[in-house]
Amino acid sequence: MALTRITVAALPTLSTPNGTARNGTSFVNNFSAPGALAVSCVAAVKTASVAATFKLQVSENATTWYDVNGATFTTDTGTGTTVTTSRMIDLPIAAQAYQFSRVVATLAGAATASDDTTAADYVYVPQGKL
Repeated sequence: MALTRITVAALPTLSTPNGTARNGTSFVNNFSAPGALAVSCVAAVKTASVAATFKLQVSENATTWYDVNGATFTTDTGTGTTVTTSRMIDLPIAAQAYQFSRVVATLAGAATASDDTTAADYVYVPQGKL
């Protein structure tokens, strides 16, 4: 039997000023089976000395957010030619005790250009489908 996997946009492809955190849409953790939520992250960085950082956060009320230990990564820096990085971050099963999750993307290191971008999707298996 094939698993049902659902993909939901978390962050559309956009550029942001240097150091500006871009918060993804809130994901309701009850939608996914325990341990079956991942975030697919993509960064395209051209500007030398700019890198993208992605991290996962959780919240009980969608107002106060906490970083998830170990659920973060930073891409390689741009080189003047676009460097594209695609990577998955999984939400640890214990973090699903919180009601909400979100991904945060930040471009930093130098003044960013319009072709330095980040994007992310939530990918999950629904409750009862594992």
